[in-house]
Amino acid sequence: MNSDNILVAMQAAGRPLSDLVGVPQRGIGRLATARLLADKATRDQIVLFEPALAPFLRRIVRGVDIHPWYCEPSRYLVVLPPGWSAGADVHAGQAWEYLAQRCPPLHRHLAPAATRKTCDVAWWEFPDCDLTPFAQARIVWPAASMTQRYALTDPGWLVGPGTCHISASLFLLGVLMSRLGWLAVTAMGQVGQIYRLAPEQIGRIPIPEATENERAAIEALVQRIVDLTRERVVLERQFTRRLLRDFGPPGATPGARLERWWELDFATLRQAVAARFGGDIPARFREQWQAQHADAVVRHAALSDARALAEATLNARVALLYGVDLP
Repeated sequence: MNSDNILVAMQAAGRPLSDLVGVPQRGIGRLATARLLADKATRDQIVLFEPALAPFLRRIVRGVDIHPWYCEPSRYLVVLPPGWSAGADVHAGQAWEYLAQRCPPLHRHLAPAATRKTCDVAWWEFPDCDLTPFAQARIVWPAASMTQRYALTDPGWLVGPGTCHISASLFLLGVLMSRLGWLAVTAMGQVGQIYRLAPEQIGRIPIPEATENERAAIEALVQRIVDLTRERVVLERQFTRRLLRDFGPPGATPGARLERWWELDFATLRQAVAARFGGDIPARFREQWQAQHADAVVRHAALSDARALAEATLNARVALLYGVDLP
């Protein structure tokens, strides 16, 4: 059965995603967010000075933050409600001065953007729009991608530019992340090497009917895959941080090779450390580091193999729901 015939069979076995959860939505627009983003260090400085601002600096997921099965937002969005700086009846110019007195770290962070704006509106206060959908977890994906990348957000995370979203569901996440889910995407539209994942296109993906037991089985598989993925990411980050702590100068970054330390044997790891940080692992620590590296590589491989097995089982179960054989 070729791809076109498989897609026809999928459509016969299910209903469009939009019929089940409504039309997928785009994230908060670029114009509303570009001037109001902050990294974690800036966010922490602001909250340290004014703890009451913590609820108004919200994690925001952008397209670059989304990976298969997980997302890792690195930015916060300032979402001050209208009138927060000095009240609704105060002129924007005065409100800007009040903001400098009320929270100097936030004012300093926003100041570069202020030079490009008039004082007619309090542009640093977030537009009056509905953020209530983000109180709950969402399924998110980039609006365009070369690869299959869907993930769940945490409750309260916002969804930003270049990203689309629907309400969270482990079952739907499993279908979208299955081989057949990606086949449906690739059949709909490609520009060069990029696949378009716009709301109207993803909304047309057929979602198969499933009994309660079938849904529960897929949800359990998806939860296991998500847990394995998160455990593997934690392992990767912890080992990388140890490398930086023990061998890198202050402010150093690992670079591409050391970020994928599990792909290196120990001799190559030593070479990468020397090339990146200007010195080999000291001789007195090499035996200890070799053992730690070997253990971490084994753990990483075990997590990867367990995830691959769960993904293969997921693909088979989703294919059964559609009544088609996997290509």
